[in-house]
Amino acid sequence: MKIISTAVFCLMAGVLSAQSTQFIYEYKFKPDSLNREKVTLENMVLETKTEGSRFLSQKKIVEDSILDASLKQMNGGGGKPIDLTEIRQPAVRAEVSKKYPSYETVYKISPGSIPLAITLSKKPEWKVSKEKSEVLGHKVQKATTKFAGREWIAWFAPEIPIQDGPHQFYGLPGLIVKIEDSKKDHTFILVGTKKVTSSEPEKKHRITGREIVLDEEKFKKYWQDYRKDPVKDMRQAILSTSGAVVTSMTFNGKSYSQEEMMRESEKARKESLKNENNYLNLELYKP
Repeated sequence: MKIISTAVFCLMAGVLSAQSTQFIYEYKFKPDSLNREKVTLENMVLETKTEGSRFLSQKKIVEDSILDASLKQMNGGGGKPIDLTEIRQPAVRAEVSKKYPSYETVYKISPGSIPLAITLSKKPEWKVSKEKSEVLGHKVQKATTKFAGREWIAWFAPEIPIQDGPHQFYGLPGLIVKIEDSKKDHTFILVGTKKVTSSEPEKKHRITGREIVLDEEKFKKYWQDYRKDPVKDMRQAILSTSGAVVTSMTFNGKSYSQEEMMRESEKARKESLKNENNYLNLELYKP
């Protein structure tokens, strides 16, 4: 993608008029610390508004839009079949939101089927260097921090007067246009911008308001319990079901009993935990 320089020029005017700007980052990461040859790429979006920002996968935004349209179609009737073939599963399902001007940060994730909202209290403490460079046409300055169990090098653009950045990063006198950890396990780089006018309806997260709110310490306990029994939520949901009991389900032409579904889900979740272990925030996920 090309950087749209006019979006930067009009940035502050857009903020003041209730428009939002979407900063699009290429996120390159190594999900498995034991298989460092495997690299995953995902386009992420930092959407900034007057009240704050949210950071999530571009595919997740598309997925939400398709599901919203399908639900409206279903509720409106008409007998048209719902087509979900355009949905491409995002590699990153977590979302980070920040409130301005306090930069109160919330990390949203759904281990299994339970949506969680984790309030993050730790802030990145930056050391700003005099070293300057250029990233994709932006004049940038270097800053470093030890944060979330990793050492980070960031490049921020004073010409873009937003003290925000990808994921949990913020607090520099300009937008963070590139940041990566010292091992190059996680790298974010700005690849484009998009203006979104106030006339476009806001797409709210489908589960907002229904998450379980946890602080960092409670999440650590929750996560360790989840690792031991990743289908606990499914088991509890089955036990709490009143009325008709679903004894089997069919996927791709094959029927599965309730017990088979539990075994398959447990196998898939344990495999995911095994192969996706190189978390950006090591402190949050450490035992």
